[in-house]
Amino acid sequence: MPLSALKSHFGAFGEILWRYSRGIDDRKVEPPAEAKSISRETTFGKDTRDHSLLKATLRYLSERVGSQLRQQGKQARCVTLKLRYADFTTITRRHTLKQSSDSDQTIFNTGVGLLNQALSQQKVRLIGIGVSSLTEPGRQLDMLDLSARRLEQLDKAIDRIRQKYGFTAIQTGRTLLLKDIFPETEGGYKLHTPSLSR
Repeated sequence: MPLSALKSHFGAFGEILWRYSRGIDDRKVEPPAEAKSISRETTFGKDTRDHSLLKATLRYLSERVGSQLRQQGKQARCVTLKLRYADFTTITRRHTLKQSSDSDQTIFNTGVGLLNQALSQQKVRLIGIGVSSLTEPGRQLDMLDLSARRLEQLDKAIDRIRQKYGFTAIQTGRTLLLKDIFPETEGGYKLHTPSLSR
């Protein structure tokens, strides 16, 4: 398209488009910035009030977020729940953890607590969970509580199995409900809607 036509339709931005389409770009090339948060969300094919389905989906999304955190070698201090109701009202609820974590269980438990507080009588259209305030791994050791260490080892073992055999090769009891609802693919569940986000 001629430069004059682009300028007449888009003004000064038309020249920029013309230049970019020809590979002319004087901007400095910079690597992508490090992620400041990680989240996953999905829109249900049909609005729901089914608490079991909501919690199962939240568990699955929490596991995806936790897995990505561990892959990036990060931990998070803040967990955020996102809900969109049938009337398209969207809410977010946040909770700051006492100690940073990359544990699926910690992310899920925090999300369920926020979900229980946020649920109304309306049906839910979308559910999501995210983490932010990312930090490098490290935490205060507790000599009396070994459960955190066990969860860390469990998450790493599950990550190894999933890397080798696919994400749904190993599941928690809560997410088994999803197997009957969503078809599986090589990489995990294939949700019926186009809204599974990273």
